[in-house]
Amino acid sequence: MFDLLAPVLAASAAQAAPAPPPAPVEVAQKDAAPAEAQLPLSQTGERPKAPKPAFRPINHDEDYSGFRDVRDANLWTRLKYLPIVGNTYATLGGELRLRPELRLGERWGRGPQDDDGNFQQRSRIWGDLQVEGLFRAFVDLEHATSTGLDSVVAPIEEGRLDFNQAFVEAHVPVGKGRITARLGRQEIGIGNQTVFDMREGANTRRSLDLLRVMATQGPWDGGFLTGHAVLEKLGTFDDETNHDYDLTGFHAGRSFGAGARTGRAEALFVSSDRASLAFDSEAAARDQRRTLSLRYAGKRDAWSIDVEGIRQWGSFGDLDIDAYYVTGTAAYGWQGGWKPKLALRVDVGSGDKNPNDGKIGTYAPLFPKPLTYNGDLGPHNLTIIQPQLSIQPTAKLTLDLSVAGLWRTSIHDGVYSLGGQVLRRADETDSRFFGKRATAAGRYALNPFTTLGFYTIYGDVSEKFKPGRDLFYAAAYLTFRI
Repeated sequence: MFDLLAPVLAASAAQAAPAPPPAPVEVAQKDAAPAEAQLPLSQTGERPKAPKPAFRPINHDEDYSGFRDVRDANLWTRLKYLPIVGNTYATLGGELRLRPELRLGERWGRGPQDDDGNFQQRSRIWGDLQVEGLFRAFVDLEHATSTGLDSVVAPIEEGRLDFNQAFVEAHVPVGKGRITARLGRQEIGIGNQTVFDMREGANTRRSLDLLRVMATQGPWDGGFLTGHAVLEKLGTFDDETNHDYDLTGFHAGRSFGAGARTGRAEALFVSSDRASLAFDSEAAARDQRRTLSLRYAGKRDAWSIDVEGIRQWGSFGDLDIDAYYVTGTAAYGWQGGWKPKLALRVDVGSGDKNPNDGKIGTYAPLFPKPLTYNGDLGPHNLTIIQPQLSIQPTAKLTLDLSVAGLWRTSIHDGVYSLGGQVLRRADETDSRFFGKRATAAGRYALNPFTTLGFYTIYGDVSEKFKPGRDLFYAAAYLTFRI
């Protein structure tokens, strides 16, 4: 279906004013503005002008309620606003992503390897029913496969046709604000997605089974959530609620300023209960963890900053939890020429300092955003210093470059993958320095619906952490979205 629609959609988009490239959906997700709404009909009686596509990282965040007067502009606008009766309408959307990969030295040479490449595809189709602005039903189906993957075919690599999202939602206006209650399977991304991330880079996206209550009032927003993780499986319609992973949380945020000088402060608290979790220094045990995140992101003219601190406490088996994670990025951007942007990012995730002190000090992320596109390392017991450079040679092309040094925060703890697998045990070496890595990525907007991109990473593991292999990962992707 996507192949048939692509030429028609591209031709339809050409009728509109030139559009900026879509918000990148690979590498580093950034919020895009909602799709333009409430556009007037042409005063000459001609076909209304088509709005510019502005896709969001999470599809259910898109709002097409203002497309009533422009729905006849082209095929895309007709799919985005299907009138039913009164202010009740439906929306259809979809995505196809094709991605060849090369993974040399996967997991830095530990475990099964895939040295001859593989091919991944992810297809999604979704529908959204909006009833008079008061009630909503949303369904998102996903089908993802990996061909030729010789290492580990985990649920993040493959998941046959299943419900990625299926929820109902009710809205209640309160003055100038609104309260929303949502129940069911849903993607969630709060703040910079450090605690909750939808896992765009993997072949399958992540959703949770939750009850969420959200409220907005002026510059304030916040809410409550409770529910479970999803137990993902490889088959068809076999994903289920994971009752061994419970969570309850609260969050609040406030935005400041406008234009070139803006800021946002956020707080998030999550109480999680996992039936089983293991670390390098401790065998598997029940993990009852409290996670508190405080974040501030701001922009002042050419400067921007994003700082987040996370504190964790609770109990792991018979041990107390005492862990933390700090991440911060400061950047300066120029508006002329290729619009270069220089940044410095620092990440510090705690490790266990003393296996015999009655505490576990390893930071354990909940549903983390990967530090790199391929999730080569997790933030557990990891310190990273990483200069970054982004440039935009043309309006449609963006390039990102970075180099990084990698250290263990504690020499008494191991090196972990993003999923928590121990890649190097603490007793294998007394070295703190783990290695270096360099990344290069690019994305090109072929049209408002189609993005072509690539990502490469080279990691040089320290001699003191061998035997093992240097890591080289390369991927190209073609993403088509409506």
